[in-house]
Amino acid sequence: MFNFRLQTILDVKKTFEDKALTEFSEQQKEFEHEKETLKKIKEQKIKLINSFRELKGQSTNIYEIILRSSNIKQCQKNEALQKERVQSAGVKVDQKREALLEATQKRKMMEILKSKAFEKFKANEIRLERTAIDEMAIVRHNRRERT
Repeated sequence: MFNFRLQTILDVKKTFEDKALTEFSEQQKEFEHEKETLKKIKEQKIKLINSFRELKGQSTNIYEIILRSSNIKQCQKNEALQKERVQSAGVKVDQKREALLEATQKRKMMEILKSKAFEKFKANEIRLERTAIDEMAIVRHNRRERT
């Protein structure tokens, strides 16, 4: 029976890869969430700008103009902050992707070692089997010659 002597290490590498994959997926979801939030902020800003444009040509008090103007400025600030969050989340996704790639490469390296060890095991088993068959053939031949 084949027993890979580094199986424990391979299992640990698989666990690290699974963990890296989970972290990558979570970070990617966070990145998508941040992008969606940015999209909503941009849509809100466009609505505010359009509502501000609708005031053109109408008699409006200054308070309403100042209020809408400050809302647009606040929305622009929120947009700038959200862009930074999106960029930061993108960097984190790249880092998690690199960690996942590294974990996958390490696991594959161990699996290649396991595969090579299994091939050696099979070759040794075939050699032992052939040796046993040869010995049985010699024993039979010797018995026939004695009789």
